[in-house]
Amino acid sequence: MGFMIPAVMKKKLRPSFGTLRFMVVLIAAVVPAFFASHGNAQCLNPSPELLFYRGAIIPDVIPSVPCEFQQLQIYYPDAFPFIFPVSFNESLFQNQTSAAPHVEVLGDGEFPFFGCYTLLMVDPDAPSPTNTSISEVIHWIVTNIPWDLSPLSGITTAPANVVLPYIPPTPIAGRHRYTLLLYEQQTNCSFFPPAPGRILFSAKAFASLNDLIGPVAGIYFGVTAGE
Repeated sequence: MGFMIPAVMKKKLRPSFGTLRFMVVLIAAVVPAFFASHGNAQCLNPSPELLFYRGAIIPDVIPSVPCEFQQLQIYYPDAFPFIFPVSFNESLFQNQTSAAPHVEVLGDGEFPFFGCYTLLMVDPDAPSPTNTSISEVIHWIVTNIPWDLSPLSGITTAPANVVLPYIPPTPIAGRHRYTLLLYEQQTNCSFFPPAPGRILFSAKAFASLNDLIGPVAGIYFGVTAGE
């Protein structure tokens, strides 16, 4: 026998128009305030941005990201060979990151990818999360990555230009946040910067100096020393 609510109780359970109006106003006030303190309040889908805030990539590495910011999807062949991509802030072992990852853009189809792009991979936690005296360490720079690169191709495939070859994570102490950032080039597909030093790098300064737009996509993961 099913449970039935008497008619008199049904009437009492219906929220009044005033209650509904109050709930709508409350949601309209709380949600933008939440995103304003954790991301861009104007973004309709701020999930990747929020993850960068939660991991302190914003502001440790970059000041902000645009509303169209997308997630980079990366596959490490020694970790999850083209089956499971690395998740935001996922912990990997050093031996899983020895070879350069396969990189794709995981978008919603709304981002206008055109022209060519630059990929940076930095470590903002060197030599340790509590002592960042040599941060950032730059692990990888690839420029002139075409927007229509086949998903089956590596990002180092010509005409892409490897400015700095990939070096794997080798944290000395603590858990390091290895961050990959994709920037749009304003120089079309002819960006050939000189190779910088590996330590005391700044993704923000590099992007500003070379008129890079973004980052327009990114991801970060963790590797702990000794693991």
